[in-house]
Amino acid sequence: MELNLATISALVRETLSRPREAAARLLAMNVPDDARWLGFVIVVVLSVILGQISVMAMGEGGFAGGMLFMAMFQTSILLGMVVAVQGIGRAFGGTGTFPDTLLLIAWLQFVMLVFQFAQLVALFIIPPLFGMIAVAALVVFIWMLTQFIMVLHGFTSALRVLIGIIFSFFGVAMLMAIVLSMLGVGAGV
Repeated sequence: MELNLATISALVRETLSRPREAAARLLAMNVPDDARWLGFVIVVVLSVILGQISVMAMGEGGFAGGMLFMAMFQTSILLGMVVAVQGIGRAFGGTGTFPDTLLLIAWLQFVMLVFQFAQLVALFIIPPLFGMIAVAALVVFIWMLTQFIMVLHGFTSALRVLIGIIFSFFGVAMLMAIVLSMLGVGAGV
């Protein structure tokens, strides 16, 4: 498959309309590991740049700590998601590998850049749409993630995967809260 704007656009459209088929197509490409990591880094950089522009457009003056902090934060979140999707899926009998998970999560984040860009445009044209686009993006993200995990791990029940995502999210959030409180990080009273 030749990598150009037309094929990328077609794959984005397929991901939005038929995510299972898109995930299967991505996995069938046998992308080299270094290209998977490069894609991951590119997605982080693009996401941080769009996020910085959005924050500045809202008159907030940019991220506290700058773009480097946001790049490290975004990398940590996405890498944590890769580890969680791969590890939790394997714990429940899934067959996905770390490189395949990395590829699918990086691609999913790339597709989500479409929504991030739409939010940026909405800020300049119709600012109240910003929040509605965020809600729509969250719903689409969860739906696509569910479909991608099904393909990645060979699961057959979308409902079970969705429930697994929800419980995993809350479980990881609780674990992070416990770890952060043990480290002395918490809300000041």
